[in-house]
Amino acid sequence: MMLAQNDNPFHSLEHDHDPIMVAAHLQSASQSSTTTNVRWRYCTEGIPPIQPDYTTLEQPLNIIALGRTGDGKSSLLNDIIGHPVFKQKTSVKSQTKEIQTYTHFWAPLHPYMHNKEQFGCPVQVIDTPGFGDSQLRDKEFYHPIQQAIIKAANEEGGLHCILMVFKITTNADAVFKSIQALYDLVSPLVTHHDFWRNVLLVFTHVDLGNVLNVQRYQSRKVALKSKVNQAIRERYHLKHDLPMLWISTQKFTCGFMKGLGLCDCERGNRYQSDCRRRLFEQVRKRASCPLYGLTQVE
Repeated sequence: MMLAQNDNPFHSLEHDHDPIMVAAHLQSASQSSTTTNVRWRYCTEGIPPIQPDYTTLEQPLNIIALGRTGDGKSSLLNDIIGHPVFKQKTSVKSQTKEIQTYTHFWAPLHPYMHNKEQFGCPVQVIDTPGFGDSQLRDKEFYHPIQQAIIKAANEEGGLHCILMVFKITTNADAVFKSIQALYDLVSPLVTHHDFWRNVLLVFTHVDLGNVLNVQRYQSRKVALKSKVNQAIRERYHLKHDLPMLWISTQKFTCGFMKGLGLCDCERGNRYQSDCRRRLFEQVRKRASCPLYGLTQVE
């Protein structure tokens, strides 16, 4: 379910500390003098379970997550699903030994806003073993991951998104190595598709904190968007930059709950929901251009 621009609850809401989005925010504000009435959730409220209308559900979007051990793949997929289905990292050893899948309704704004439980879509998410496992099992995991990509692409609807997951603090060399691993996995399977259009780069652990955190994350974002994405584009002869998204899967704790007196739930929920809205929009854009019919090229 996609909202028209004027119906989008975040049409005029952007992260207050992200200069990259200031221009878009100002343009949006100048085009409309009214804002949508948004009802945020607060720390004193519970989050009701999602009860989507299953009579109108569409075909799930198929999403697979790839990345290094400990960079937040499983946490990201748990966040999308809304349940702790996949094991999360407790050491440098990959917690995911096998390919795991789960199907659920993705309601990205529901935990942060009222009346948004129907905003979303059904998804099938696929968790994979991490690269850079401490037991050096990358080669062991290579074949199952490749087979999972083939299986997802051959299912009804095809494979819509490949999420390449990194910590925001990941250095450029590690990003390049993971992108090369993706290329080595997928390029032998592709004969007539441009698989890069289905790739999203998702950077995790971008937690909302103090001003120093915001400044550090912002400088990192600028470097990734300019130098790293440019290098990827040149190395693989891409016509466009790969989309980069930023997210925190850490639960925001407001000042009131910390004993600091003031409740800043709106600030936290505004940030968290904006990150998820951007991810949701990028995934939905790929609903009409899935990877499909992949086979192992001899």
